[in-house]
Amino acid sequence: MNFKAFDEDFLEVAKRSQEKGVDKVIIVGSDPETSQKALNRAREINKLLPGFAFCAVGIHPIHTDRIDWLKIEKMANDPLVVAFGETGLDFYHDSERKTERAQKELFSKFIELAIEKDKSLIIHNRLADSEVKSVIDNYPNLKKAVFHCFGTDFHFASWAIEKGFLISFTGNITYGNKKLKKVIERTPLEKIMIETDSPYITPEPARSEGNVNRNEPYLVAEVAKKIALIKNTRPERIADQTTANAIEFFNLN
Repeated sequence: MNFKAFDEDFLEVAKRSQEKGVDKVIIVGSDPETSQKALNRAREINKLLPGFAFCAVGIHPIHTDRIDWLKIEKMANDPLVVAFGETGLDFYHDSERKTERAQKELFSKFIELAIEKDKSLIIHNRLADSEVKSVIDNYPNLKKAVFHCFGTDFHFASWAIEKGFLISFTGNITYGNKKLKKVIERTPLEKIMIETDSPYITPEPARSEGNVNRNEPYLVAEVAKKIALIKNTRPERIADQTTANAIEFFNLN
């Protein structure tokens, strides 16, 4: 809700999300500007809906040209900041790896900040499995991390789970991806979180049957329903467990 798609109505979106059953939202930054907007909007939302909104501050790996570390550090101690991210590595957008060194340096700094502040880390990993592993292996003290919008295979998922990390799924699991279906089947529910990545990755059937172009937090329910279908259980069980996982992971008690 810190992106331009929500500039006109983020308060209404927050209210609609709560009315449709969302307990809390975490607004995630992708550069210093959107991180500050995430914090500001969480504050505004909480005036309307007390205790509903939190945020994460970070710099997405495709934005190594937007580093303002002083601004990130200034926000780091705010009680509404429950995590750092997005951060990580992305060799999809940088297929020629021109920014690989800068990405790894930035990722390392966020890991160090998360350890220092004892806060969680939201990791973006796109076509960078081995490189993400190699960076993280330098930091055995990193305890709380989640792979957001998980898109790789169970081999990587099993490594993450062994490290004690969580895996988070978005609307892309509703698009018929067989590889992700296998990951969900084999991943313990206690290690799963769900998210929207709004305004992107609108889940089915809202995307096609409902002609919904802008994803919103309440549509996370469709992600829960899909996981329930794959795991042959009730959506309520998925909702309850993933909410409990998120509350513990982000220290929202």
